[in-house]
This record gives sequence, structure tokens and C-alpha cells, in this order.
Amino acid sequence: MTDEQPERRYSPHAIHLVRTGQQIQVQLSAMADHKASILMGATFVVFTIAINQARNDTLGNPMLVLGCFSFAAALLAVMAIIPAVKTRPGAPLNLIFFGSFTQLDEEDYIDRVAAQLESDDLLLRAMARDMYQNGMVLRHKKYRYLGYAYRVFLIGLVATFATFLAERFL
Repeated sequence: MTDEQPERRYSPHAIHLVRTGQQIQVQLSAMADHKASILMGATFVVFTIAINQARNDTLGNPMLVLGCFSFAAALLAVMAIIPAVKTRPGAPLNLIFFGSFTQLDEEDYIDRVAAQLESDDLLLRAMARDMYQNGMVLRHKKYRYLGYAYRVFLIGLVATFATFLAERFL
């Protein structure tokens, strides 16, 4: 009697589910990068105008408020798109992610990949690990910082309008 468990059997369509999940995460990551780029462009324009007005001593309080909030939003947007290539200490090795497998020498990497290709179970587990780790980056980094960036920019717009109204009518 052997202690080995029989290999799991998967539907022939299992690979489609995993690949679709990976493709969706790649699209979500690209969307987050695109949204961050749009916000950075808008905030850099506002910040540049504020700097120019400050240099000419024509910077009003509303523009100062908008410039400061725009700068903060731009910093958060940059944080959302800074690539993370380091593997967390103690995290399982992800043979699909370059930031993880480049810690191995070439032959060790090839041997490990070849071993995973021998079994559908090991192959699907490697893909699932990659999906999970990518999802964690999306949730805890990209979309978190992107959400903060948009909120800061929105608060800045409201604060700018409030500053304008206060100066104008009070």
C-alpha cells in the first residue's frame, strides 16, 4: 500500500478557466495603469500651472489648494504603478513570475518547470498560485493606491471650490 494519493482529475476545460482568470487579471492591471496615467497627466497639468502662477506671484488660494491636492494625488498614482519585482520573504516560489524565478539559476529553473509540466495537478497549481499572487498585488497595491489617488483628487476639487466660494462671498 502506498502513501501517495492518486492525482486529481480535472475537466478538460479547467485550463480555460485558469487562463481566462489570468487574462482578466492582466486586463485589470492594464486598466489600473491606464487610469493612473490619466490621473497623473491631469494632476501634472494642474501642478505645472500652480507652479507657474507661484513663480509669477499670481497664485491664488484656490489654485494653491488644487495644486497641493494634485501633487498628493499624483504621488499616490505613481505608487499604484511602481512595479513590484521582489518576492515576499517566505512566499512560495512562483515559477511564472520573473521576480520570483530569477532568484534561481537557469538549470534549477528549467528543472523545476519541467517537473511541474509532468502533472496537470502541479501545472494548474502553478497557474493558480500566479493568479492568486497577481490578484493580491491588484487588490492590495494597484487598486488601493489608485482609489486613494482619485479620492484625494476629488477632495481637492471640492476643497478648491469651497476655497473659491469662501474668498468670493465671505
